[in-house]
Amino acid sequence: MARVLIIHGWTNRRPLGHWQRNLASALREQGHIVSYPQLPNTDTPQLSEWLEVMIDELNMLNEVGARASEELIVVAHSLGCITWLQASDRGLLPSKADRLLLVAPPEPQPSSVASPFASFVMEPDFERIKRAVDESANLVELVGSDLDPWQPSGIQAGVGDLIGLQAHIIPGAKHLSLTDGFSQWQGVIDWVNNPQADLTKV
Repeated sequence: MARVLIIHGWTNRRPLGHWQRNLASALREQGHIVSYPQLPNTDTPQLSEWLEVMIDELNMLNEVGARASEELIVVAHSLGCITWLQASDRGLLPSKADRLLLVAPPEPQPSSVASPFASFVMEPDFERIKRAVDESANLVELVGSDLDPWQPSGIQAGVGDLIGLQAHIIPGAKHLSLTDGFSQWQGVIDWVNNPQADLTKV
């Protein structure tokens, strides 16, 4: 069994049928401790608010008595990936994760680009981003699609090559969101239970 933190992305209200909600339900049924918080103001998010909730959830996952020694696994999607990396870069993580799954992180953009999540933007200092990744977890996996509009260069060239990770590609899954028709993802359920599982299995 493990302690699992699921960090959603922009505009996500944890709808029925979303793969993250399916993941939370499946893992709870198996006996894992699962935290899947609704992050505030998801349409116009502020990094400071998301960090506060995420750090609180991590602290509570460390306050589970005898089960606090169980593996800590973090599954982050899209803007949730940036939230996790910002926490690592700022030295805010109360503990290092045993495993981290970065799902469809957006390709880094310059801070001059206007967006509803401008407070989250990390400057494209790739050595710094790579250090934030490495310092946040013992094992890190990267998953994405070949058709994600948030990765115009492709997940491998736009993200993986920059931070030293080989991406697992799910063909045609776009941004791995419910609006893209992506709902059931068996590979992520399997991966929580076995780090050698095929993450591309849907």
